[in-house]
Amino acid sequence: MAINEADFAHVEDDRFRHLVSYWLAARSGRPVPSIEAIDPAQFRHLLEQVWLCDVEENPRAYRYRLVGDHIRAAYSVPLVGRTLAELTDTEVAKRVLGYFDQVVDGPTVVHIVGRIYTEEVRPARGERLILPFADPQTGRIVRILGATVHSWESRGIGPGDVPIRQVRTFTPVDGRPSWCENWL
Repeated sequence: MAINEADFAHVEDDRFRHLVSYWLAARSGRPVPSIEAIDPAQFRHLLEQVWLCDVEENPRAYRYRLVGDHIRAAYSVPLVGRTLAELTDTEVAKRVLGYFDQVVDGPTVVHIVGRIYTEEVRPARGERLILPFADPQTGRIVRILGATVHSWESRGIGPGDVPIRQVRTFTPVDGRPSWCENWL
């Protein structure tokens, strides 16, 4: 059973709903869209909040290929060309790699809402969406496209308190039931 827009009713931000619609349409009958389907013109409303990672194997690593201005502003060092493990403390990397790996291995769409940038001195309130893209020849997930909106940015999610937790929703692309987890 294929997933559809109804499987993403939990997505809050309209920009993310548009990105999900684009991703679903870009699949063209496949479980996951090809990397050739990544067309930034289709989500220009989110380019400042988008990040793209190559998925490297043996050992697995996520190397940033592109980051929008609002993502870049959340870090004190350049991200492009560096891996998640190089940029993040070991304990934080374990947590983040856990849900990045779900995107690749499922493959699964991951949606996070609540506390974002939890490891920072000043965490944010936000929402994140992570989508898999496949090699057209092998079907292996070779890129993940993410978008993050947060309360630090002027065109983010607006004022409000930073929640104490984040809720992660995992939606397998093959139609298996979604599941959620809370992280404090």
